[in-house]
Amino acid sequence: MNPNIQIIRYEECESSLWKNGGGSTKQLLIWPKGANLSNFDFRISIATISSDGPFSLFHGIDRQLCILEGEGVKLHIKGNDLGQSDEIVLRPNDPPFCFSGETQIESKLLDNQILDFNVMTRRGNYTARIERIECNGKVQIETKDNSAHQPTNSQPTQFLMPLAPISCIYQGEKITLQSYDLLQLAETKNTTVGCLTLISRQATQLIHVFIEANQP
Repeated sequence: MNPNIQIIRYEECESSLWKNGGGSTKQLLIWPKGANLSNFDFRISIATISSDGPFSLFHGIDRQLCILEGEGVKLHIKGNDLGQSDEIVLRPNDPPFCFSGETQIESKLLDNQILDFNVMTRRGNYTARIERIECNGKVQIETKDNSAHQPTNSQPTQFLMPLAPISCIYQGEKITLQSYDLLQLAETKNTTVGCLTLISRQATQLIHVFIEANQP
């Protein structure tokens, strides 16, 4: 395996039930290694929501949420900057919903169950950006070195997750990703790490995540 990439297989990640029994979560990545839900800097996970209920609170954390499967979910947000409550509906293909971990949110499923993708970053330490990539044939992604702007202990800052099986070619090596596998693209000291080619025989989407360390 190329040392500049790492694959986290979704099927190999352990699933843990929520305390309230309303769903379960597969944690794909947490940083730093060995961190828990009270002291992580960033975390990537996929959750299955099978009943209505409140979101867990994460103080000091910024969150982004995308719906992967299911009809969707209605979110009742308790109190915005004007002291008012809002309701929004999230469905697959909608832009990521960005919110603070302190926000009180009640969720109501539009159907029986949804699968969602979560990125959490500790406010002040890291920021995240999520985009969707459409792939129907070939798509190329150039990865550049940002290490001069990152702390020496920083993790790779680019991640790719396909919503359906897809093939990738990176520096001459072919990689097969299944649905929801997470591919990490590592940084090196080179100006250009390389070009990642995505190959799909049918139209599909990938979630592209950028996580950056804030400047001290």
